[in-house]
Amino acid sequence: MEINGARVAVTGASGGLGCAISRALDACGARLILTGRREDALEKLASQLRGADIVVCDLADRKQLAGLVDRLVDVDILIANAALAATGKLDDFTPDELDRALDVNLRAPMMLTHQLLPGMIRRGRGHFVYISPIAGKIPSPRLPVYSATKYGLRGFSASLRQDLHGSGVSASVIFPGSVVDSGMLADAGLGAAPGSKGTSSDAVGHGVVTAIERDRAEVDVAELPIRFASRLGGLAPGLMARLTQRKQSIAYADQLSLGLRHHR
Repeated sequence: MEINGARVAVTGASGGLGCAISRALDACGARLILTGRREDALEKLASQLRGADIVVCDLADRKQLAGLVDRLVDVDILIANAALAATGKLDDFTPDELDRALDVNLRAPMMLTHQLLPGMIRRGRGHFVYISPIAGKIPSPRLPVYSATKYGLRGFSASLRQDLHGSGVSASVIFPGSVVDSGMLADAGLGAAPGSKGTSSDAVGHGVVTAIERDRAEVDVAELPIRFASRLGGLAPGLMARLTQRKQSIAYADQLSLGLRHHR
C-alpha cells in the first residue's frame, strides 16, 4: 500500500518505539495522527514532524477509547503500537493490573480494528499493523501476561489477514527483537537480552514501512540468532523452553521485571 498521502494513526506515539515509527512514516509522506497518554510528549514529537495531529487517550479507559475511534474514522492505516510492559510472574499481578494489561495490549487493538475496518473495506484500501516484540513468538520466563497478549495479536492478525484477502485491506505484525535505545529495555536500564546484540528503534520503523509497502504478513526486526530462535520456538517449543530456563536468562528476566514494575 502507498504510504505517501495516507492518513495514518499511531497508538503509543508518546514514547518508546512510537516516536521512531512515526518518524519513519512521516519521512514517507504520511499524514499522521499521534495518540498516547502524555500530551507534552505528543506535542514535542509533532513539532519534529512535517505535520501531525495529536489525540490524548488512555487505551485502558473504554470511554476514551470510544472517543478515539471517532477521531480515527477516516484513517487508511492503523499502527497498533501501544502496550504496557506487564512483566513478572502471574501471581505478582493484581486483578486490576491483569485487566489493564489485557485492555491496552490486546482488547484496544482488536476494538480499534473492529471499528475502523468497515470504513476501510468501503474505501477498498487500508492496512493494520500490530507491534509485537519477539515475546509473541518465543516463550520467556517472567512474561506470561505480556506474552499472552502478544501471542494473541499474532493469531488475531494472521486470521484477520485471511478474512481480508481480496478486499484491498490487509494486516501485518512486526516482531522487534531486543530494542536497546527505547521501550522496555531502556526503561528498565538494561542492555540486550543474553545472546543478542540488540536492534534499534529506527530499524523497527523501517520494518513497519516494509510491511505496509510490501504487504508482508510478518516482519522480524532482529539479528539472525534471534530470528533463528523464533523459528525454533515454533518447531520445537519444548527445546526452546529449556533454553530459556538457563540461569542467565532467568536472571535477566528478573532484572527486567523488577526494572519495569512501576510501568505496569
